[in-house]
Amino acid sequence: MLNLTRQEQGVLAVVLGLVLVGLVVKAWRTAHPPAPAAPVAVTGP
Repeated sequence: MLNLTRQEQGVLAVVLGLVLVGLVVKAWRTAHPPAPAAPVAVTGP
């Protein structure tokens, strides 16, 4: 097993946490696509 210092373990935990959050956000955005934009009425001058 790897012998990592406490600081290295902390950095690894933060990096893995950010990757995990990124994957969760990507999955959520794929499952919940944004609603289409509503058409905007253009009025004359």
